[in-house]
Amino acid sequence: MTRFKSTSLLNKIESAPPDRILGLTDIFNKDANPKKVNLTVGIYKDNFGKVATFPSVKRAQDLVNKNYQSFQSLTYLPINGNQDYSKNVLDFIWNDSCQGLAHNYLLNDKINFVQTLSGTGAVALAAKFLSKFISKTIWVPNYSWSNHLNIFKENGFQYIKPYNYYDDSNGTISVDEWLSNLKLNRSQTDITSPQCILLHACCHNPTGIDPTKEQWKTIINTIYELNMVPIIDMAYQGLESGNLIDDAYLLRTCLSKGDWPNGLYLCQSFAKNMGLYGERVGSLSIVTPLNSNSNTNLNIDSQLKPIIRSFYSSPPGYGSHVANQVLLNKDLKLQWFNDVQNMVNRLKIIRLNLFNNLKWHDLIDFERQHGMFYFTRFTLKQVHHLRNKYAIYLTDDGRLSLSGINDSNIDYVSEALYEVAKL
Repeated sequence: MTRFKSTSLLNKIESAPPDRILGLTDIFNKDANPKKVNLTVGIYKDNFGKVATFPSVKRAQDLVNKNYQSFQSLTYLPINGNQDYSKNVLDFIWNDSCQGLAHNYLLNDKINFVQTLSGTGAVALAAKFLSKFISKTIWVPNYSWSNHLNIFKENGFQYIKPYNYYDDSNGTISVDEWLSNLKLNRSQTDITSPQCILLHACCHNPTGIDPTKEQWKTIINTIYELNMVPIIDMAYQGLESGNLIDDAYLLRTCLSKGDWPNGLYLCQSFAKNMGLYGERVGSLSIVTPLNSNSNTNLNIDSQLKPIIRSFYSSPPGYGSHVANQVLLNKDLKLQWFNDVQNMVNRLKIIRLNLFNNLKWHDLIDFERQHGMFYFTRFTLKQVHHLRNKYAIYLTDDGRLSLSGINDSNIDYVSEALYEVAKL
């Protein structure tokens, strides 16, 4: 008998490029230079270079660990997540943070809410839902978190269009060009067919530059008039001003416009502002019009559940219990607000110290420069030179994570940045 011989299709699979951020950490870990500095990943580190747990979160962990049996131990959560967590996060985001503007939506059950695998899971879930039911076109800023394009591409969006957010020539936001891009496109297409747009709530990643509040009003007015569907990625609430409530101004601006016909989508994370990175704690909220059908939200919920079921079945429990304790306990919540303010104060000190060494004035433009990232505008050649000669690692687009700088390395980093800037 002759056996049919075939070549395995597995052999035709090509190697994918490494992740643009996490792949650099692998290279950094293998670097033998004792002076090496990792300024790539968006993780907050203290002045000793450690990823320290916030005091509020540590106290919440102690409470959870002490009473873990009462949280049903290691059993599965429901598909849409921890119900206590859902209640308290809804209250924090749409009540506290929105200062009453979402009251009618909460009162009339017009906000669908699910616990997600941090902000990444929220964006992926929103993308899958929107591409299935609303639109397959999305606009993304010309600089954005490197994983955004990957998420939208892998979750059903067929058309991913860049809008001019950042002007490389002068290091500022080009709002006029941004809105011109959108208006020109909509004048050439059917305005009744909705298109989605990704917005960074604050502390834009990677540039660190945000529109002013007045500019945001103009932007939101235009997006609303063009019948677009806003997807807000709020990964850094609190890291702009140090005040968690103040930093939700984009949500308040959107709610002030009134109903969004195809929904307002908020992707939220406690990774950065609670330091719950590995616990993957976040949420997706979908705000539907007040005049939507009585069964609209029930139908949306019924469609979100099978998507979640196909992704990861149900979210993890421990981190949601910790976040819930922080939000539920008044003392812990106050401590959390202080923890976030302390984090932002340290990031501002780093900016000031770098400015004293480098005299780069945009480092301390606190009206527009926010958060843990600074955009050096270094070319790829400069980034590689910085890495190869000084073992200082930035992402390839020139993004610098400020919290990786501390008293022990700031002089070395400043000297290297100064020299590479001359190239």
